[in-house]
Amino acid sequence: MRTKKLLALLVILLLLPALAAGEVTTIKLTFVGDCTLGGHEGWMNYSIGTFKVMQQEVGNYTYFLEKVQDIFAQDDCTIVNLEVVLADSARGLNPERKWNFRGATDYVNILTQGSVEAVTLGNNHTMDFGRPGFDSTRETLKAAGVSYCIDQEVFFFERDGARVAFLGFWETSFRRHKKWLATEIPRLKAEEGCDAVVILYHGGREYNVKHAKSQQEDMRWAIDAGADLVVGHHPHVLQGIEQYNNRAIYYSLGDFCYGGNRKPREVEYPTIVLGVELAFDEHGLAWQQATIHPARISGTAPRNNYQPYLVTGDQALDVMTRLQNDTTHELAPYVEGQGAVQPKLYAREETP
Repeated sequence: MRTKKLLALLVILLLLPALAAGEVTTIKLTFVGDCTLGGHEGWMNYSIGTFKVMQQEVGNYTYFLEKVQDIFAQDDCTIVNLEVVLADSARGLNPERKWNFRGATDYVNILTQGSVEAVTLGNNHTMDFGRPGFDSTRETLKAAGVSYCIDQEVFFFERDGARVAFLGFWETSFRRHKKWLATEIPRLKAEEGCDAVVILYHGGREYNVKHAKSQQEDMRWAIDAGADLVVGHHPHVLQGIEQYNNRAIYYSLGDFCYGGNRKPREVEYPTIVLGVELAFDEHGLAWQQATIHPARISGTAPRNNYQPYLVTGDQALDVMTRLQNDTTHELAPYVEGQGAVQPKLYAREETP
């Protein structure tokens, strides 16, 4: 049986288009942080200020992500942290949790109409409504054609002969899966034809503007295990960037379209849209390059309007300062109309 599987895999790999010598293929990815498309179950009957009320007031699904469409619609794949259960009832509600986040299954249209192709479910709210809510979320995403990853469920993105694997974890699950990851990441590259592996890590201390030692240890471990890019969220605030072993770590992207707080703290408002271009040659990943687009999670304060938007001027400089305060290397500056385009990070020392 094992021989037949290996032969079948060999046939698949031979059929995949390979990159010719000297040819470079690029994949443009976009990442944002926590997206809670809904709110706490206890708010469902509120008449003001909730995500549900805002959706009813605007009467459509494009509203929530429309101000970032210039970026989302022009990349190859947009990935968000979907920190909500998509279900049409509260069945399975976990009474031991303080916050139980739920949105209607129709809210998946916010993703599809917002040019979001994939999500990670690897976070601490995926099981707010137990197995019924989890199954509803996955079935809703599948029916809408939105890819997802969580724990050992991987999603793949392919373009012009290059293949990228995405894995998503809540921090406690990440640590439980370290033994598996130590063999799975090399296997994805050796047996599944993946040219890069991206880890989406949900962990850290909430509202702490400096990344924790535990985050650094976990995310560096992922790079040492073979990951090529690690993108984090959960603290609800921006944290810094690290270049480690020719790879990039983004400790926390902060919140984004976040229905989990009707009146966000001031520190929650600054956020980013992170663009990462991965370039591949015949040897695999050649380089990666990031573009940081400063943003805010809401156009109104103190009440959330759940519509993140790009910022310029002093607000953009404030976002960059917050990132720099938790980053040891000097970040390239923000430029109006371009974002903060960072230097290429070459994957191999011999690359000039």
